[in-house]
Formats: sequence, C-alpha cells, structure tokens
Amino acid sequence: MTARALHSLALLAVLAQASCSENDAGVDPVAGMLALGESRTFDLRYLRFDVSGFEKIETLEQLRLLPRRVLQDIWLLDLDARPLILNALEALRKLSDADVAALSPAARNMRKLLMMTPDNAELQGTNLEQLLGLSRAIGIPPARILAGLLGRGITDPLIPIDVAADVIARNVIGTHPSVQTRRGPLDHEHPDGLWSVAPGYIPITLADVITNFEDMATRLGPLGAHPGFVIEAKGLGVVEAEFALISKVTANALPFKGVDLSNGEIASVNSIPSQIDTVQDFSDPDWLRLAGLVPEPSVERLSFGVVENDAFIRGGTQREPTPTGDSRGWQLPAWEFERLVLDMAKASAIDIPAHCTSYALGTGAEVFRGCIDDAGWIELTSFNGVGDPPAPAYVWDLELELAQVRLHDSGLPEGEADVAMTVRDVGLGVPPDELIEQVRQNIRINPEALEQLTSLITNNSVGAADFYYVRGTDSLPAAQQGDWLFFAGPGDVPLDLDGNPARPYAYDRPGFFSDPELRNEISRTDLVDRDSDHEKVRIETGDVLYAGDDTGRAFRIAVLDKPSRSHVALEISRLR
Repeated sequence: MTARALHSLALLAVLAQASCSENDAGVDPVAGMLALGESRTFDLRYLRFDVSGFEKIETLEQLRLLPRRVLQDIWLLDLDARPLILNALEALRKLSDADVAALSPAARNMRKLLMMTPDNAELQGTNLEQLLGLSRAIGIPPARILAGLLGRGITDPLIPIDVAADVIARNVIGTHPSVQTRRGPLDHEHPDGLWSVAPGYIPITLADVITNFEDMATRLGPLGAHPGFVIEAKGLGVVEAEFALISKVTANALPFKGVDLSNGEIASVNSIPSQIDTVQDFSDPDWLRLAGLVPEPSVERLSFGVVENDAFIRGGTQREPTPTGDSRGWQLPAWEFERLVLDMAKASAIDIPAHCTSYALGTGAEVFRGCIDDAGWIELTSFNGVGDPPAPAYVWDLELELAQVRLHDSGLPEGEADVAMTVRDVGLGVPPDELIEQVRQNIRINPEALEQLTSLITNNSVGAADFYYVRGTDSLPAAQQGDWLFFAGPGDVPLDLDGNPARPYAYDRPGFFSDPELRNEISRTDLVDRDSDHEKVRIETGDVLYAGDDTGRAFRIAVLDKPSRSHVALEISRLR
C-alpha cells in the first residue's frame, strides 16, 4: 500500500473508533432507560469522512469470521459442472493398472463402458449378439459391421466422453434439489429472492470459495429421493492461506448518529447501505479483486457415484411414441444408470447420418444390409437365408441393453451394480481469471449481495438506534438540504454471529407523528441524500414530533437550538 493509503487507513480507524464511542455529549452512559415522564437531552453529530478509492482488504481469516448464513447468501457465480465431470471421467479412463484393479467390479465395468468402441464391444448376451453369427456367415468382423451401422470409426467410442459429461451434468447434477435455485436480488419476478439455476450448473457462494468447498459432498450427496452424485470430496483447493478480497470504497466511511429510545442512549448506524449505489466505481477495472486464488483449482480426491435400477430394463421395440420409442427406461428418474445410457446414446446418435450399408459375398450377392434413418431407427435385413438379424429398434435401445449386460459382468446380480468411483487430482474446470471476472459481474448486478458484503466488511453499527440524524448538504437539491431525522428500517438492524437480525424489527408504528397517540404520521419516504426507503422528516428549531420504540413506548421529541452546523440538539421525553 502507498503511504497515502496507509495514512488514510490509520485516520479511518481513529475516526471510526471515535464515532462509535458510547460516551457522546448530552448522554450519561449509565443513565439507562428513561423513566415515565423523564426528559433527557441528546446532541447528535453528523459525521463525515469521505474516502475515494480506498482499498478495503478482507483476509481469509476475517472473512471466515463473518456469519456463515450471510456468506452463503452472497452468490458469486453459477459454476458449469460439465468441465469438472469431464475431467473426472478422463481421470477414470486414464487410471493406472493398479488403480483399476482396486476399483469395485461395478466401477471397472462402468470404466469399460466409457471406453467401449466398435472394436472392443462385447456383444455376447445382448440384443446385438446375432451380429456375431451374421459376421461369421459373411466373413466380415462384427466391429466393422457395428462401426458402419453407427457411422463411426472402428476405434471411436460408442458414447463420446464429452456427451457422457453433458448428460451427467444435466441429468444428475441438474436434478439435485440443492442446485435448483440460488439467492439473488428481489424483483417483481423473484419476490422471494430465489432464482432458477440452469441445469448442470452449481451455484457458488462466498462461503464455498473461502472454505474450499468443504461441504461439496453434503450439498451434492443424497437428498430426498435423489441419490446425489458426490460421495466424497477432499483437498478441494481454490484459495490459498494468503487469500484476500480487496474492494475499492468511495463513501462517507463514518456512521450516522442516532438515539436508542428504549435505553436512553446514543447509537451508531452503518452509513454504507445508504450509499450502496455509489460506493464502488464499476468503471475501475480493479474495483474488486480476489488475491490468493490457486493457479489451477482442483480436487485432490473425488468420489462420485451412479445408481442403477433394480430391474433389467428392456430396450424398446416400437417407433412410437416418437421420438424415443416405447422402452420403459424413458420413465425412469433422470439420474438412474439406464436413463443416463438412453440419453447418452440418443445424444450421440444426433450426428449419425441416415444411410444404408450393404455387405455381399465374393460372388457379388448381397447377404446383409443395415440401415439407420434420420430418427435413429435401425433396421437390419439379411438375404439368402444368411443369419437371423436383430429386430428393428432405435440405436439407443440397442445400446441400453448392451450397457446393462456389460455393467453386470463378473457375475454382479441385477440391482447390485451401483457405481462408486474415486479419482485424484481432478481440475475444477474454471481458471482463476474467469472466476474473478464472473464474480465481479455477478456482484455488480446483484445489489442486495453488494450491499450485504460491503455492509459487513465496513460494519460500524453500535447499539439499537430507533432513529438517526442526517445532514442534507448544500450540494443537494434545496428540498433535500437541512437537518433530517431518519427512522430506522429493517436493514439497519445489525446481524448476530449466526447472520440473523440481532433483534426483531418490532415497531407497531414506525415513523414520526404530530400527535402523542401516533396517529397522524408526518414522515415520508421521499428521496433525501440518495435514500428513498426510510421514513424521514426535516426538522428545525422549535419543532415537536412524536415517535415510538419497538417495545410500545411513546416519546416526545423537541428540537432545541442548533449547537452548530452539523449538530442537532433534541429533548426527548417519555410519554408512556
């Protein structure tokens, strides 16, 4: 930091400490609650310490002290789960022989499916087994027939790994209850502040980043009817010990001074929320920085799983209903193995062109023809009494039965082939620079998160003010100038260590009134010094107004002679 910045920091700390002192003029700090009929004088000061481009640095240790619930409500970005899944599947394919031997039989079988090509596909026991007899009869390898039918090379995967990652992201991650919505700004379409998350994305909060996703296995584990996806996640590295969140602040850094009517004392109210529209200069590319992100965010150890249905699910045999056919697998939950295979096979078939491939004997006589149309419907026909081809079906119906049979190799009973796989050093799939830029953009468009974060890291509220004093400066329009009393709103209640309001906002009649019975309200929410949320009233010497606290007591507020330009003196009397 520069010498000027260090000086500003020191001055800010001194002034902030002074501004939060409870021993303000006009108040005996041990006087306590006003007695019925008692009057007391308060001298309120309007404090300003304007900082411009001041770098507010919050370390990892400081951020972790903030209430967890609040950190979880500060949404940073929606993370595309596909790169993480793709990296995990690639790591599974590249396991060493020793690691493969350590896998469960179901996991080894699943790995074989991911690596299956026309060349290594084992058709025994499947609805494609008849191709073996046909290939022997015509003297053509079954791999060549299968590859020709699917429009692929002999060693091309039946299901490309990127397709598998897409489907798992959508069907498994995208259907998990914990990632369906995220917190966001309140608006007409989202009155509860809940926004939908695109399938296959995981909403990431500030809590996730600063804890290195310590609860990933809990968030993406079993929940309700959903079996989850992540079984274990250890060593997830996103931030280093030197991590810091650095934001530039341009604002009056000192709090408003107000009165706690219930306890008869002066209190401080954080001024930052009222300045939230101007506290950051978004035109400055360095208005928010994240320091200490690891160069390549990764998971040291990731265990994930896929569950199968307890029954063998037959492939369909009819074209209707289009475009999928009649297999019962389409009615299964999206996350079950059999449904995953159907969706993967269907997605893989999109790029298979409609075509027919014929095979002939050396005499030139056609003995076998395989055709697939634009819809993925396969018809195999033999001639001259050669072999017995499989019945017509969609390509995904054939691959469904093939996958199920191979999943149960090594004698695994049906319903006992749930897959659990562990891989190591899996990349999260998002570069630090991209992460930072997404965080900047998303906080910028989420004013509630921006206010919450900025208010927390600059919090200087002390006590429980029922109202506070604001001086409308000469730079404001004439209607906003002068001395104002703002009645406290729900957002002025400080948060406790759990991130919940430290006290309920329990006012029967918030605002200011012209009568002791609090019936004739004189305060308004008109715009004053960028605020149009709080009930407020402009005051002058000699004014008398009335207000209540959050316990049902009523008070008379008399405006006394003004001590100086940025001070107001009030005589407050308890009426009931």
